[in-house]
Amino acid sequence: MRSLAAACHHACMSAAGDDIHRTRKHPPESSGGIIPQSQSSGLGRHPGLRSYLRFVGTFKGALVLVMACFAVSSGALAVLPVLVGELVQSLAGASGSAGAAYRYAAVIIGCNIVHDMTWRVGELLYREHLTHRGYEYENLLFRDVIEQRYPYFVGKFTGKISSYISTLGREFRDILDAACFTYVEQVIRVPSVVAIMFAVNVWSGLTFLAAVLLMMLVGRHTASLSFRAEKGLADQVSEMDGHVIDVIANFVSVKSFRQEGAEYREVCRRRRDVVVAARRSALWDIVFWMSMSVVVRYLVWPVSILLNLHLYLSGQLTLAEFATFLSVLVMFSDFIWVTVWEIGQLNLRLARAEEAYQYLFGDSADGGVAGLVARREELPDAPAPARPGRASGPGRLELRGLSFAYPDARARPVLAGIDLAIEPGEKIGVVGRSGSGKTTLVKLLLGYYSVPAEAVLVDGRPTPNDQLAAGISYVPQDTALFHRSIRSNITYGAAAEVSQEKVELAALRAHAHEFISRAPAGYDTLVGERGIRLSTGQRQRIAIARAFLDDKPILILDEATSALDSESEVLVQHALEQLWCGKTVIAVAHRLSTLLNMDRIVVLDGGGIVEQGAHRDLLDLGGRYRSLWERQSGGMISVD
Repeated sequence: MRSLAAACHHACMSAAGDDIHRTRKHPPESSGGIIPQSQSSGLGRHPGLRSYLRFVGTFKGALVLVMACFAVSSGALAVLPVLVGELVQSLAGASGSAGAAYRYAAVIIGCNIVHDMTWRVGELLYREHLTHRGYEYENLLFRDVIEQRYPYFVGKFTGKISSYISTLGREFRDILDAACFTYVEQVIRVPSVVAIMFAVNVWSGLTFLAAVLLMMLVGRHTASLSFRAEKGLADQVSEMDGHVIDVIANFVSVKSFRQEGAEYREVCRRRRDVVVAARRSALWDIVFWMSMSVVVRYLVWPVSILLNLHLYLSGQLTLAEFATFLSVLVMFSDFIWVTVWEIGQLNLRLARAEEAYQYLFGDSADGGVAGLVARREELPDAPAPARPGRASGPGRLELRGLSFAYPDARARPVLAGIDLAIEPGEKIGVVGRSGSGKTTLVKLLLGYYSVPAEAVLVDGRPTPNDQLAAGISYVPQDTALFHRSIRSNITYGAAAEVSQEKVELAALRAHAHEFISRAPAGYDTLVGERGIRLSTGQRQRIAIARAFLDDKPILILDEATSALDSESEVLVQHALEQLWCGKTVIAVAHRLSTLLNMDRIVVLDGGGIVEQGAHRDLLDLGGRYRSLWERQSGGMISVD
C-alpha cells in the first residue's frame, strides 16, 4: 500500500494585451515626460528593468538581426542630405554636370529603395521572431504571480495584481516595439546630423551639438517636475481603479444595503482628485515641451540659418554645403521632437514598469527576474504532466508541536503546541468557538502558510505541508466558482481530461445532476462571476462533485453543510458519506449534529486542543464540548 507521503511527494514533483503597434509614432510637440537621471540610472535600483533585460537575453540573436535591418534602413536615409547637396551643386555647375546630376539622382533613388526594402524585411522579421515575445513575457509573469504562496494574495488588491501584470506586459511590448522601430532610427540619425554639420563647417556642427546638449540639460531639469506630476497622477489613477474594482466585485453588498448613490458620490470625489492630478501633469508637460520648442525654434533655427547664410554669401560655404545644411536643418527639426518625445516615453514606461514590478515582486531579484528566465523553457504549450491518481490508501498523519502566528501578528500565536495523530481512514471532527484556531488549522493543512517540516509527519516522516496539501481534497464553506461552465467548474483540478460520463456520475453522487439538467444549457451553462447564478446549496454540491473527481487520500470539509437547508443537508450529507469512503477525513463544523458519526471529535480553544474523543464520551466528560452542545440553537453554536 503506497503511503500518503509518497503520494504527496509524487504529486508535488509532477505538478507542473495590447496589440503590437509597429507604426512609428511621430507626434507634434505633444505631451510627455522624462524621469530624473537619478531615478533612471543604475540597474541595481531597477529590478523591473533587469527583468526586461534578462528576458531579452533569451532571444538577443533575433533582436540584433531585426535591429540591424532597421539600422541599415535608417542609415540609407541619414546620408540623403549630403547627396541632395551634391545634386544641387551638380545642377548649378558648368556644362557636363548633367551626368553627375543623374548619378546623384540614381544614388538618392537607390538609397530610398534600400531604406524601404530593409525596413520591410525588418518588419517581417519582427513579426516572425519578436511579436510573440511580449505576450510570452506576460504569460511568465502570470505564472510567477499565481504560484506565489497564499500570504502574497492576502495583502494585495486582486484588481491591482491583474492590472500590473498587464502593465508590465504592455510596457515590455511597447519598449520592444519602440526599440526596433524608433530607437534604432534615432541612434543613427542624431550622430549623423551632428557629423554632417561638422563636415559642412565647424560652427554649424558646434551649434547643433550645443542644441542637443542644451535640450538634454533643460529637459532633465523640467522633466523632474513633469515626472513627479506624472507619478502623482499614476498613483491617483491606480487608487481610483482599485476602488472601482472593489465596489464592482462587492456589488451584492452594494445592492443589499442600497449604497449605489453613496458609492457613486465616492467615485466622483476620487475622480475629482484624478482630474486635479491630470491637470497638474498636463501643465508640467506643457512647460517641458515649451522649453524644448524655445531651443529649436528660437535658438537653433535663427542662429544656424543666419550663420550659414553669411558663410555662403561671403564665399566660405559652397552651394552643395548650403543645400546640405538646409536639408539637415529640416530633418533635425522634424525628428528631434520624436527623439525627445521617445526619451520621455521610454522613461515613463520604465517608471510605470518599476511601479508595477515593485508591487508584484518588491525589490527581489529572484522570482520575477531569475525565475522568469530560468523557467522560460517550461512555457511551451505541451500538455502538463498528468498527476497521479489517489494513492491506494492514506497514511498516518501526525501534527507534532504545531504552533503558528500570522506574519503580521507574530506576537499573537493562533495555534500553540498542537499534538494530534490521525490514523489512516479515520474520520475526525474539529469544533470550537470562533477564534479557536479551526480555520487556521485548515489553512496550514492546505499549505497556505509554511510550517516547520518536523511539525507535520506522514507515516512517521517529516513532510512539508505544501507536499501534504497535494494529497488533500477540499470542500470549503463558501464555494467561489469560476465564471465558466458548470462542467469546467466540476472538472477543475481533475488529474486528466474527464469524460462527460464521469462528470455526470460525480454530479449524480453529489445530488447536483437534477438541477444541472434543468439549467438553460445543462452542463455548459455559465455560472456567473463567483457562481452568482447558483444558490449557495447548488454551489456547495458543485464543490462536492468536484471533490469526487479530485480523488485524494485526505478529505477536508470546512463547514460543508452549514449554509444548506434541511432537505439539502440530508442530500449533501449522504453525498459526503460516499465521498469520504476509504479516506482520512477532517471535518470542521459549527453544526455539531453533522459530526455525530465521526470516529473522534477534537475540541479547540485558545489555539490548543482541550478535549478529544467520541461524541458520547465528550458529553459524559462534561467539559467544553458539552457546553458547546448545550448552547446550540437550531444546530448552531452560540457565541458569547
